[in-house]
Amino acid sequence: MVWWRSIFAVLLGSLLCGAAFPQAAAAQPAPPPALRAAVPLLCTENSGAARTRVRGSGVIADSGGTLLTAAHVILEARSNCTLSVMVPDEEWIHAGRLRAFLLGDCHLSQPLDLAVCRIHPAESSRDWGYLRAARIRLRPATPGEPVWVTAFTGWGLLPLTRSGHITGRQNYQRKDGCRCDFATDITAVEGMSGSPVISSEGEVLGILTLAGNGKFRGLSFGVSFEEARSFLTAEGVIAWGGFVDRENSEARMLEARTSEAPALDPMRLTLERIQSCVTTGSCRVLPAWLMNVGVIA
Repeated sequence: MVWWRSIFAVLLGSLLCGAAFPQAAAAQPAPPPALRAAVPLLCTENSGAARTRVRGSGVIADSGGTLLTAAHVILEARSNCTLSVMVPDEEWIHAGRLRAFLLGDCHLSQPLDLAVCRIHPAESSRDWGYLRAARIRLRPATPGEPVWVTAFTGWGLLPLTRSGHITGRQNYQRKDGCRCDFATDITAVEGMSGSPVISSEGEVLGILTLAGNGKFRGLSFGVSFEEARSFLTAEGVIAWGGFVDRENSEARMLEARTSEAPALDPMRLTLERIQSCVTTGSCRVLPAWLMNVGVIA
């Protein structure tokens, strides 16, 4: 069986990234804590190997199951992957277990490179209680404003935080026809597409959608929720009067709970295999300390 290799790689990447944090902290001021509403977007291949890796990042907009991410992450993975997100059971710094949520319906705005997706628990309806919504900001980004991002990259499931500033506030036309309306001096790498850009007040003002290259190397670009107001309003994420608080949105939860996952969903099969492996004690390929990190429980 090869399915365990994918999970082992994801877990090992998380642990190695975590081991590097203290060294980085000694060389520079401690970064802000990771935003709990930020989540890794995973791609599980629709093949026999069913390998899983981080494909991008996203942010939970309400506890009824609305996810905001970059549209190109959805488009590039849709044909050959089952997409899911992993939600922590508490703040990322204290998280003991991750809860899997499957992506359902997604509506895309390709000119803005923004996607609104509905997610639902892969295992238990009780996992709805672990969703925490970000505070959405509709005011535009201001040049010089300090910001930070929470992102997930490579094979790891631990969040990466990076701090910087808004360096520009104008429309940037991309070669693919998409546009961005702000730039930051935060260097972006693979997996950071869809990462929430967070103000010093803890409000999410937009997401990253593009890493700069050439003369723009070292910069990253994104779309603000103020720029995407019309699209987000049409999708019911915000109202013209401001952000729609769906903390107790029973209608949205019922809608998401009744949506059915594919009959042979690779992520569900992987979760079932892990659960069986742990229950029977047959996970001999994984060290005991790795089985206890909580992700595979």
